[in-house]
Amino acid sequence: MTSRLLLLLCFTTGESLRLAPSAATAPRLHRRQALAVGAASGLALLPCGAHAAQDPEDLQRLQKGLDSVQYLLDNWDKETVDPITGDDSPDRVRFYLGLRTTDHPLFQVDKLLTKAQKKLSDDVDLEQWIDAVEGLNSHIAKINELAYTSSFGEYNPGGGKGQVRKYLLLAQEEVVEARDSLKTMIKLLNL
Repeated sequence: MTSRLLLLLCFTTGESLRLAPSAATAPRLHRRQALAVGAASGLALLPCGAHAAQDPEDLQRLQKGLDSVQYLLDNWDKETVDPITGDDSPDRVRFYLGLRTTDHPLFQVDKLLTKAQKKLSDDVDLEQWIDAVEGLNSHIAKINELAYTSSFGEYNPGGGKGQVRKYLLLAQEEVVEARDSLKTMIKLLNL
């Protein structure tokens, strides 16, 4: 039964889902039914956006990620401030580095980099590649830590808005380093 059916599920809405070869003859399935059918047929069910973001072959994700990071740096004051309250909004930094959504080009970039390494030319400086990859991973981890810490800087003992700003500026320094690592990788991949 399920071998001829095309399963397209997107769990972002609470509406009924369709499971059929054509929309005209499609029976209506609710989420529980769709999950049961998917589980019975051995299909992996992920949000629709996650499939596109996790394509380990799409090296253009690196350039798109670099564009996102560069945009953040170029618009730092605007993008890291809540437009309603005027307070610092450090979690936005995490968004621009693929740490908050599955559809960002840098989401699970480590998997992409594993595949990308196989596409390096034979004459590439492997040490430079390794340094860039390790640097990017390190900077992203540090950005995640600093932005998260900054989010709670006002509420910690001895904290306040000054602490939020302090950690946010430290995160900015790491974002610059992450951008530079991305640039190096893109250059080495000839993208």
